[in-house]
Amino acid sequence: MKQLLNITCKKATYLISLKEDKAIGFFDNIKLKLHLGICSVCRLFEKQSWFIKVNTRHAHENLDKTLSDDAKEKISTALKSIQ
Repeated sequence: MKQLLNITCKKATYLISLKEDKAIGFFDNIKLKLHLGICSVCRLFEKQSWFIKVNTRHAHENLDKTLSDDAKEKISTALKSIQ
């Protein structure tokens, strides 16, 4: 029974990444929780993965911002002066 519930760090990080995109199975979720209970490195990976996900989503929301015409003109002038 112990062997069935034990997973490697490689499998745990895979499940953490998979869990961010979609729901994982009931037994995989139990195995992951048991592994995270004893593995501080995988817990850290889970926190870092969550942080990256949240911050990239926030950055993606701000992608529709555009430069003002004045700023575009300044950049264009600066580029022309370099050449």
